[in-house]
Amino acid sequence: MKEIKISNLNKEEKILYIIKENFPNLSSSILHKALRNKDIKVNGKRINNSNYSIKNNDLIQIYIEDSLLFGFPQDLHVQYEDENILIAYKPQGILSNNETKEQTEPTFEDFVKSKKGENIKICHRLDRNTSGLIIFSKNDFAYNLLFNAFKEGYIQKEYIAYVYGEFNNNKCHYENFLLKDEKSGTSKIYDKNVKNSQKIITDIYVKNVYKTKNYSILKVIIHTGKTHQIRALLSHLSHPIIGDSKYGKNEINKKFKKYKQMLFAIKYTFNFPKSSKLSYLNDISVCLNKDLYENKI
Repeated sequence: MKEIKISNLNKEEKILYIIKENFPNLSSSILHKALRNKDIKVNGKRINNSNYSIKNNDLIQIYIEDSLLFGFPQDLHVQYEDENILIAYKPQGILSNNETKEQTEPTFEDFVKSKKGENIKICHRLDRNTSGLIIFSKNDFAYNLLFNAFKEGYIQKEYIAYVYGEFNNNKCHYENFLLKDEKSGTSKIYDKNVKNSQKIITDIYVKNVYKTKNYSILKVIIHTGKTHQIRALLSHLSHPIIGDSKYGKNEINKKFKKYKQMLFAIKYTFNFPKSSKLSYLNDISVCLNKDLYENKI
């Protein structure tokens, strides 16, 4: 059971809107079924009216299975697995892992553990609404090597981004500086070093430009993994990712009817030192199935 305590409403809102706003991955069919079955309560009273109005100080209680409420897939999509690592596909809208002890929302790491066992440990993260491949370790020795590999740049990460406008920049290699605002949770990009900023290195290549619809598809390779690096940089370059509510523009997202950033982690390649016990991974590239990121607009 999950609860929503209502506050700061400017006007009464329908219960459907409130629940979908809090649980965007919940399918409409499951939500309507829960209402029909009276699996939703407001202030302790069972509700079956989809037009029921919610006001400040109301308490909504939702009796829907977590996997359905948060939009988890039925099956785990594993792209690569051996005795040390597992690489799996995370859909949009799901947290990679819990960053604080206070968080109780089920995560993709929880989901993978439920399918593959408690020894599985996530080695990095993707933003909630970024989909794509995530690397997990299957033992402590692999976790330590992978954690260090991300720090040392032994793992190259490749993304596909759908961005607004015709991306005609001739430059493909970008060296900028990122400053994270801890209060807002956003990052700002600068062309020169500023106090407390971190250097970021990014390569951007144009795959396609669609002039009639005014958008481009980019291949992005990051050599540093800083908070919102790709999303903030593309916004700084005046080509925000379509669907990005934090760094994009509402009118653009409405035009394309996309409300989650069109950013996909599609490929990992490895460059471990020859002495590393994971150096065998240098011979492979792990790529996401194209149907999970192509032709999305």
